[in-house]
Amino acid sequence: MRVKKKITTKAMIATLFLIGIISFFTPVMAAGSNRVLFVAIGDDLDINATNLIIGKIEFGNDDEITSMKVVFHQRIYDDSGKKVYTMIGMLKDGFIQTKEHYFLCPVFGFWFINVWLVMGEGVFKTTDINYPLTYRNIFEITMPNTEGKFVPTPMFMLLSPTAEYYEADPNDPMNPETIPWDDEDPLVLEGGGWVLVTVLWDVGTPNVGFGDGIFPVGPTSYFTKSWGI
Repeated sequence: MRVKKKITTKAMIATLFLIGIISFFTPVMAAGSNRVLFVAIGDDLDINATNLIIGKIEFGNDDEITSMKVVFHQRIYDDSGKKVYTMIGMLKDGFIQTKEHYFLCPVFGFWFINVWLVMGEGVFKTTDINYPLTYRNIFEITMPNTEGKFVPTPMFMLLSPTAEYYEADPNDPMNPETIPWDDEDPLVLEGGGWVLVTVLWDVGTPNVGFGDGIFPVGPTSYFTKSWGI
């Protein structure tokens, strides 16, 4: 096994434009709270998976993260319902880049706005198999294989407390300047917001991600419970 080197912050940000979000949660956060706790449980029907994400984020007086820990567990099943692949891990030592991140989701054709972008280092391990997967029904990848051992890797988390978005301009969908910031109020997803935790790994498909196969993969889930304390 070959553990991948750290990816630069610039490269990590670039990967966000490749992510399709497919499940959602309904958050309840208290105004002025300096601690956010959440439990997220949901199914990812695109890849026949069940996901669990549990997190705690604490802030100082200047609204900067003072501590953060997010643990996650993803199970993938075959068509018969048999579990064939598992990924578990923890994002730690994370820090918020911004609470106003926006990016295009190519699956929905939405520009999500006011997304919390958290980056950091983490550890994770997977089932010891080379598991092929059709990512979002678009292209083939091979899921990470850590040979059943915990390994360090760069990670990031996207968290959308408000679930706000604008529909992309069909004539120019990749251009953020088409977002009608001043002309229209944002739309809100009916199911509420969403959370995603992802690792950066070589998925064996050279023409995706950064061209060398480095791509973000990880669980996304309904935010079933949330507290702001």
